[in-house]
Amino acid sequence: MRTCKMHRLPSLVALAGFALVSLAACSKTESGASSGAATATAVPNEAPTISITATPTALASASASAVASSSASPSASASPSASASPSASPSAKSATAAASSSAASKSALVGSAAAKDLPPLKPASTRLSGKNFTLDAASPGCRVDVPCTLTLRLAASGEYHVNKEYPYKFTAVPAPGVQFLGNGDANIFSKAAGDYQENGEKAATLTVRFKPTAAGEAKVSGTYKMSVCSAENCQIEQQAVTLAVPVLQ
Repeated sequence: MRTCKMHRLPSLVALAGFALVSLAACSKTESGASSGAATATAVPNEAPTISITATPTALASASASAVASSSASPSASASPSASASPSASPSAKSATAAASSSAASKSALVGSAAAKDLPPLKPASTRLSGKNFTLDAASPGCRVDVPCTLTLRLAASGEYHVNKEYPYKFTAVPAPGVQFLGNGDANIFSKAAGDYQENGEKAATLTVRFKPTAAGEAKVSGTYKMSVCSAENCQIEQQAVTLAVPVLQ
């Protein structure tokens, strides 16, 4: 009986030691696993927190500074030009207007002084009387190389009136020192060319334009084809016209 007890005691001690060793190993494994898990969770948590919180703040501050600089720059550059340009433009316009007015006044004074120095024109006129009409040829006088006019005014008398349907025409005779200025043919002046104008029922005027090229007298002559009518009949006339017009320098 004693011999059996002695053999069992060592075996129990061995089992107890093995159990202790196993427990120690398990506790190390668990502590290692838990510490490893804590490390694994801590590193991801710290890295995202730093990157996420820092990056948006930097971006926000950068974008805010960019917006502030872009909004401040146009206003600083635009306001001086906007305020300076309108103020300068009216002054420039007023200066130009003043200069133009001054130049016009000077030219008017020069023109009036020159006109005062020139001698006055010498008018000329003549009247031709016919059956049932009168014809007045008149000119205000001319200067050398300046366009001038002679008017032929027809006036019907009695019961007669100017013939509104007739193609009135004056054909000028070329003369030395006179350049006629008719439309189309230079020596022809007519109703068709716009040289004729009615002055009521009993009168009409035809204008002859010419330019004298020498001082003295410009001899304007030609034939005027015209007509006057009554209630019963019309008469057609070819009236010769001559007028010496004084020409000054």
